[in-house]
Amino acid sequence: MASRNQFEVFGVDVRDYGKLWLVAWRDFLFGDDSPVRSALDSQVTLKHSDGTSACYQASARVEGGSASSKAYAIPDELVLSRSLSLPSIAEADLEAALHLEISACSPFSADDTASGWRITRGADKRMLTVDLAIASRTAVMGFLGEHFNLSDPNDPEVWAETGSHWIRLRGFGEGAREADYRRRIIRSGALLAVCMGVFLLMAGLSVIISGRELAALAALRDEASVEARGAIASRDQLAATNAAISELNKLSLLLPNPQPEIHRLTQLLPDSAYVTQFTQEGRSIRLRGRGTDAASLQQAMTKEPAFKQVTAPQAISRVGNTGLEQFFLDIQLKALP
Repeated sequence: MASRNQFEVFGVDVRDYGKLWLVAWRDFLFGDDSPVRSALDSQVTLKHSDGTSACYQASARVEGGSASSKAYAIPDELVLSRSLSLPSIAEADLEAALHLEISACSPFSADDTASGWRITRGADKRMLTVDLAIASRTAVMGFLGEHFNLSDPNDPEVWAETGSHWIRLRGFGEGAREADYRRRIIRSGALLAVCMGVFLLMAGLSVIISGRELAALAALRDEASVEARGAIASRDQLAATNAAISELNKLSLLLPNPQPEIHRLTQLLPDSAYVTQFTQEGRSIRLRGRGTDAASLQQAMTKEPAFKQVTAPQAISRVGNTGLEQFFLDIQLKALP
């Protein structure tokens, strides 16, 4: 048969999980076994009717403590105690269920019933153990008035023992210490929020400063890159120049310098002869010139030790009535040692 509850899946109301989440946070902050309560709850002096006392913090006994609050223990004969085992899923509506249990078990009227409980969890996480304490307000106030001279029900904080735990009965003077505990939680939460804010602020400033440093480094990198490009261009240009110089040096070794040969010809030519054209390609020289005795000039050049061979590609010819002869000579230079 289909369920009429749209939030029910396989017989479980999924809204209970939201309640369980809230209950978990409530137990973490306000539960008797809460680590927060153990650290922030004020110490309380528990007084007994026989005149003895002990110091407690978050229901745990503290040796040599300094308590600013007081609580009063009532004897076992004034307390009706019960221990209940419930499934953990029932924790979502536990308070309502316990009120029903108290109403069913209390032999006192509703206005005269004082109660309290403590939740413990064992090895089996699926089950809860609830220690329940019920007492008569009239009987409790009579006991407190007789042994501690107390008459205002809003003044004393009343504790009852169930055998393994002390349970604080509700409806007496526990509100003052509970309000102080809540103020401590708020102050601690505010301090934690401030610390987190300072931490986030410092982290943000660190990120901003790091970002600026990275930007500065990036600018330096770009500037260095621009300078490096100029240096690389200069280096490439210098390398090209060196390569050209090297090629010129190689070429100068392969091709003789014409200046020494021109100087040599100047020494060999007599005053009656001159050169009108000088062409040198490698170790070959071609001369065209004029003189009064071209044949003698050719013979003189043949005897030059620096010349390997001297030939006349064209015959000697006279130049009009000038008395000069035009000559053409091909000179082959000797190889350098």
